[in-house]
Amino acid sequence: MTFNSYCYPHRRAVTLAGVLALLAFATGVAYEFHSTPVTMVMFLAGGSGLLVMATALLGWAFWHDVTARLQSITSKRFAAGEVIFRQGDDAEHIFVITKGKVEAVFSDPVKGEVVLGQLGPPEFFGETAILTQSPRQATVRAVEEVESLMVHRTDFLRLYGSLPRLRAAIEAQQSRRKAMLNGQSRG
Repeated sequence: MTFNSYCYPHRRAVTLAGVLALLAFATGVAYEFHSTPVTMVMFLAGGSGLLVMATALLGWAFWHDVTARLQSITSKRFAAGEVIFRQGDDAEHIFVITKGKVEAVFSDPVKGEVVLGQLGPPEFFGETAILTQSPRQATVRAVEEVESLMVHRTDFLRLYGSLPRLRAAIEAQQSRRKAMLNGQSRG
């Protein structure tokens, strides 16, 4: 499985905040080793100002990061029988089921529609197309009324790339699905 490496969007702001904090620290070191009225003013005014700017910049980056994350995870309801996505669609979201059941259906030119399986809470679906950067491999529709959380591809890839336990859980679920599909194709 491959996934795009994610570049933190506020990298420059965080780097600048670090540099400002180091400069503030340097004014304190200068005052400690050479205590004069000039270094005292430099430390009290300049160092404090630099530290306030660094804190404000770091706070700005943190605020924008948190609000972007909150906006990227949305809740969505689907009525019974409603198609969530179709085989061949581009993958934009991963879905986490919080209520209800869905079924995955593969359209086979020879066999017609083949139901691959059903999923319910707290299972998720839609990750394979994102990780493989390919179109959706099956159609997913609600069997009954479904409530789900939708996580945008960018945030999913960021989490997948940085949380080994999440990556292991996803890989384990994908292995279970493959084993189940192999059992169905033999039977």
